[in-house]
Amino acid sequence: MALLTMRLIGVNDYSVFEDGQLIGRIRYAKERSPGIWLWNVTVHIPGPPFGDAKSIGEAKERFKTAWFAFKAKQTPEALTKAYDTMNHANRPDRYQR
Repeated sequence: MALLTMRLIGVNDYSVFEDGQLIGRIRYAKERSPGIWLWNVTVHIPGPPFGDAKSIGEAKERFKTAWFAFKAKQTPEALTKAYDTMNHANRPDRYQR
């Protein structure tokens, strides 16, 4: 099974990666009452899952379960195309002139 990792991008805000490829986000929505952990897969293929959880641990587990179920329904070619689109949009030099 592939390795999922998280990188802190803000207070209680994480990017989620699979083997170095950005695939989603988990963040704490303190603006909700009560606050809640939100997670979403950001791969640009129709139907990516999203959800919420009461703890970071629960958010991580729900994200992981949903990601692998979603990924199993995709072809390698569709994932490669989606990753290429995401990586182009998120490239470091995007806003440099």
